[in-house]
Amino acid sequence: MENNQGKKPLRQAANAAKDIYNTYVKNSDKNIPIESDEDKIDELEEKISAAFADDEVTENEELELEDEETQSESKNNNDDKSSNENHLNDVAYLKDHLARKTAEMENMRRRMEKEKQDLVKYANEKLLASFLEIPDTIIQALNTSRNSNDIDSIIKGIELIHQKTLKLFENAGVKKMDDAKGLEFDVNYHDALMQSPSEEIPEGHIIQVLQDGYLLGDKVLRHAKVITSSGN
Repeated sequence: MENNQGKKPLRQAANAAKDIYNTYVKNSDKNIPIESDEDKIDELEEKISAAFADDEVTENEELELEDEETQSESKNNNDDKSSNENHLNDVAYLKDHLARKTAEMENMRRRMEKEKQDLVKYANEKLLASFLEIPDTIIQALNTSRNSNDIDSIIKGIELIHQKTLKLFENAGVKKMDDAKGLEFDVNYHDALMQSPSEEIPEGHIIQVLQDGYLLGDKVLRHAKVITSSGN
């Protein structure tokens, strides 16, 4: 059953037959005379025509209201369809945008990974380039020693190579530890290879350094290899 709420109320149509009955037949008992002149007949025809005309107008109004409801429903359906199409377009745009951003992030990740690998691979490029001076100096010293029988000159050349090497290491931040002989053994800087009795060096102190230790800044790059005293 259709809901007619909101529609214009329909005017009750006149019943021509009932009007005629009430006017001329029902009141016949009251002895109301019926005139037979043409004016009365015309008046009766006009009433009947007006009654049926009211019915036609009422039906036309109802059809107009139904047409308005149909048009409104059609418009709402079109609006819903257009809204759904807009939502689908928005979803497609967001999917495409997300795919592009994902591809950009993946490309950036790969580029950063490659840069990281290159940084690790070539981090010591400048340091190693400076150390190339060491083999060059050694070759020069060897060539000089082959053409000379002066032992003192050869020793002096080797000392110069050693000093130059230490200088290169210092420029790179690597420094040799101070001589630890006579100092107390420290596990943070020293590596004890053996113990030896000593009358001069107290127990737990270093008698001899077998291999120098090196620092990189404040970090131990290599522990010093030492011999410690076991006392008397």
